[in-house]
Amino acid sequence: MDSHVLEINLISAQGLKPPFGLRRVQAYAVAWVDPAFKVRTRVDRTGGENPTWNDKFIFRVPAGFLADDSTSAVSIEIYAAAGWILPDPLLGTVRLLVGNLRLLSRRRACPAFDAVGIRRPSGRFHGILNVGATLLHCVSLVATEALAACPAVGYRDLMGKEASKIRRFPVTPAAARGVDTTAGEDPALQGWNGGQGSSDGGDEEERSDGGVVLCGPCCLGFPRRIHLNPSDPNLKLS
Repeated sequence: MDSHVLEINLISAQGLKPPFGLRRVQAYAVAWVDPAFKVRTRVDRTGGENPTWNDKFIFRVPAGFLADDSTSAVSIEIYAAAGWILPDPLLGTVRLLVGNLRLLSRRRACPAFDAVGIRRPSGRFHGILNVGATLLHCVSLVATEALAACPAVGYRDLMGKEASKIRRFPVTPAAARGVDTTAGEDPALQGWNGGQGSSDGGDEEERSDGGVVLCGPCCLGFPRRIHLNPSDPNLKLS
């Protein structure tokens, strides 16, 4: 079945409502097309109720997912980082109907932008999520290998890739099928969905069963407990 590569850019949010008991909001967002493969932005530590992430993710989706009359959507949840003890409270959810963006009728690599209302757990809308979506015509070899192994990946996961793999290749089903599956052993591609992270130590993330994540200088400079929803065993950290 034909597939496309969809890039989603979680740009920022505005007007988040702080949860009860937290003096300051430090928000992050979780996104997915298939709930078995979730990706996550970094934690914004300075924006408070108006966080900025500008984190990009790529998803391998079937052609029908992008149809103008499709009801398929990218699901997004926004959380507040609560610390070591308390679970991270849900601030709101967004359902981005990709068909409304008419990506198939736009030029390839031409992004579409939208501002979508955030639905709070109470059901009321409060705040706006600024998001961009792009239908990609070609991606790097490292991204092609990544999507052959996992249908969702963040650009931050691809950091540290070898310079020899920067060349871009057309996104076609035949190209995806021709990828060597042993590429999953490449250290630059480890760290997805419970992997061990890159072996160079620069962007290394180590994760224990207790949910403690030690993040390198690209994200956090100190150990931090990330409270994962028990229903999200495949959540990936960007």
